Amino acid sequence: MADGFTHVRADDVERRERKGGGPASQDFAGATGCEEMTCRVWVFHPGDQMAYHRHHSQEELYHLIAGGPQEMLIEGEVVVIEDGDWLRVGKDTTRRIQNNSDRDGHWLIVGAPPGTGITDGIRIDPETGQEIPRT
Repeated sequence: MADGFTHVRADDVERRERKGGGPASQDFAGATGCEEMTCRVWVFHPGDQMAYHRHHSQEELYHLIAGGPQEMLIEGEVVVIEDGDWLRVGKDTTRRIQNNSDRDGHWLIVGAPPGTGITDGIRIDPETGQEIPRT
């Protein structure tokens, strides 16, 4: 890696499939050595959804690359996202992507600061609004 920049080709970044199915992602922040943000491209297949969650420290920027319209559940409200749309979500705001369409949804998600990894996320029960403890 160069000190001032890093260049990678998308095809060279490993696509990580989730255990048990669900959306797959490519970690471009990790592949390029980013230290102050996270950046992944996710593919949500029809029926996939992420955990309803908020963060301790991470604000996130969502961009629907292709596959729209798609849905996000934000603070209990369904928001329809079209191809090319951008959406900022503050750290304390509950959110999830949910693909209720018949198309793959391709998303770019950038977060900053990077937080403490997966433990920065706080899972929330969408029915009760209560925190779901990590096991």
